[in-house]
Amino acid sequence: MSDFTSVKLYIYDISFGLASAYGSSLLGKQIDGVWHTGVGVLGREYLFGSSGVSYTTPEEIFRQGLAPKPNVKELGRTKKTLTEIQTWIREKSSSSFRGDRYELLDWNCNNFSDEFTKFLLDSSTSLIPEEILELPRFVKTTPLGRMLLSFLNKDPISIAQQTGTNNTFADTSMHVMPSATNSNTKLDKVPARHCMLPTLDKLTPRVDLIEQKCNRTLSVNEKEQLKEIDQLLRPDGNSSPLLTRSHITLLISLMVNSIEDASGQKTVLEVLQLLSEYEFVIKILNELKGQESPVELLKGLSEQPEPIQIEFLRWFSSIAATSNGRTMLIDIQDDIAPIFTDSIHNETTSSKVKYEIIAVLHNLLCINTDTRLSFMNSISIGSAMVQYMTTPVNGDEAEVYLAVFIALADAEKDLYGIAQAMDFAPDYYSSIVGCQPLIEKIKTNFQNV
Repeated sequence: MSDFTSVKLYIYDISFGLASAYGSSLLGKQIDGVWHTGVGVLGREYLFGSSGVSYTTPEEIFRQGLAPKPNVKELGRTKKTLTEIQTWIREKSSSSFRGDRYELLDWNCNNFSDEFTKFLLDSSTSLIPEEILELPRFVKTTPLGRMLLSFLNKDPISIAQQTGTNNTFADTSMHVMPSATNSNTKLDKVPARHCMLPTLDKLTPRVDLIEQKCNRTLSVNEKEQLKEIDQLLRPDGNSSPLLTRSHITLLISLMVNSIEDASGQKTVLEVLQLLSEYEFVIKILNELKGQESPVELLKGLSEQPEPIQIEFLRWFSSIAATSNGRTMLIDIQDDIAPIFTDSIHNETTSSKVKYEIIAVLHNLLCINTDTRLSFMNSISIGSAMVQYMTTPVNGDEAEVYLAVFIALADAEKDLYGIAQAMDFAPDYYSSIVGCQPLIEKIKTNFQNV
């Protein structure tokens, strides 16, 4: 029996008890939870979501606050080897359990757990409790059942795996992530804005370079963590790991304490940019405190060479390109705003760095209609921008500057009056097609001041 390994089913009620409390009145039938499941074997928990199959340490999604403490059910023991498991996962990840085949009600995490446990235990019948597999079908057939879909939509694996849709255009150096909203009241009558990110190829090997640039020998555990980061960015067809806080703090610690070479620090920042497209990484970043937190690192940014300042701000742009990232930055805006204002005012700050600051603000303010800075932060940053733009900025960057100015001024109308008093002349950019609707909006608001 020593060759056999336990197989466990991790059962999470992602309604956090609300389905049990209100399910009977909504559905006419008592239900105990809205279920998400994962399968534990050989020290890993395997899960399926909208990005495909992932694995993590058991109960990691509970520790990250994405689901409550699971009920753990022993299903039996398997003699399957890790190689056999990985072969099965690889095959299914490219066929029936591809991420694009994930369907909330019809083909979800519980269907994966069902198929996977049948394979592990050589079973022809389902080993998953019937009420778990039948719940989605029952919900679809009841008039009020879809009121519970708000809980099902919180499937923790799909949230953890969530990234923006990345489209790289050959004629631009920017990475474009389509907005989650179709309208933008801050920029009404203006074409919809899209998040901007530098183009980074995930398949470019970076993690190995990080180890080479360190001024010390990494521990076995640190090397394994870097390997898992690399596997997430450059999947080999097997399941992809779900990173934890220790993975992120390792990267930050190495960049700050163990890598002196600027190219090595730049590589770490590129990795952080790529990882920050994942909502679960944003959640980890938001929980970091003290010297390892992003905002504390930002405070020392002006002391860094220009290439590091640029890559650091691009990391913040990646954070601002996600829903949770925008919330995180708004929560710490009183720390960020003075740094951005001083940098825009500072004549020694390069134009490239100033543009990257504006790119962060663009992703933060121009995508989600509900995101705005406080009155004082809007006025201070907006005034600094206007002063800087009285000397025309680079034509290729003008559209972004104008869009950010409008987002700030529409939230705080006083900024239009301040811009007029400072003799801001947007007509300078009228020859740029993309700027024309922005200029029209600014001039209309000038008339209303």
